[in-house]
Amino acid sequence: MSVANVRLQLQFDLELAVPDSLATLDHAQLCKTLAGLLGPTVIQGLPVIAGKQLAKAEMRVLKHHHRLEAEVKTAARVEPSRIMDAAPHLTDAEVATLAMRAVARLPKGEAEQASYLRSQALALVNEYRLVSCLVDALLSNGKPSQIEGKLNLTNGHIFLDASHRQTRLQNAQGPLRVAVAGTDVVLTAECSGHTLTGPVLDVTVKQLVPHRGVLLARWQAG
Repeated sequence: MSVANVRLQLQFDLELAVPDSLATLDHAQLCKTLAGLLGPTVIQGLPVIAGKQLAKAEMRVLKHHHRLEAEVKTAARVEPSRIMDAAPHLTDAEVATLAMRAVARLPKGEAEQASYLRSQALALVNEYRLVSCLVDALLSNGKPSQIEGKLNLTNGHIFLDASHRQTRLQNAQGPLRVAVAGTDVVLTAECSGHTLTGPVLDVTVKQLVPHRGVLLARWQAG
C-alpha cells in the first residue's frame, strides 16, 4: 500500500457578490449554505481532476480533506448620522448612497469631514426642497407682521413671494420666529438685509437637523 510522502495544499479565495438573504446569515449557516451550493461537483470533483492531472507525472492522490470558510465583508462607509448632520435635506436613500460614495476621499479632520460631506451632499442633491412657513417679524414702522414664505431645506433660505418686494423689517430685532406649516416645528431666522425681492431671511442648516424626519415628510407631502 502506498504511503503519502507529499502534502499538497491548494487555496483559492473567491470574492463573491451574494444576495442580502445570504449576507445576513450567521457564519455557520453561511458556510453550510455555500457548501450545499458547491456540492459534490466542486468539493469532490476538484480532487478527481487534480488526480488525473498529477497522474501524468506518475503521482496519485491517496486521500484528501477540504475546509470551507466564508466571511461577510462589511463595505466601508461613512456613518449615516454624519451625513444627516451635514445635509438634513437628503432622504434616507440619498444618505445611503452618499455614505458609500464619500468614504474613499473622506478627510481626516472632523471639521474638514463635515465640510467635505456637505459639499458632496450638495453635489448629489442641490435642488429646492421647499416647505411652507410663517415668519413673525416687526416691520420697519414697528408693526408686528406674519410673513408667509417657503423654507428651502437644502440651505435654510426662506423664499418670499413678489408681494413682499416692498416689505422692510425693523433692524436689529434679533432672531425671528419661523413656524413650519402643518408641523409643530419652530425655528429661528436671521434677517441679513433687504434686496429688490424683499427681506433676506435664513435659517441655519444646523437647526434643521433635529427635525429632519418631520421636515422631509412635509416636503414629500407637497
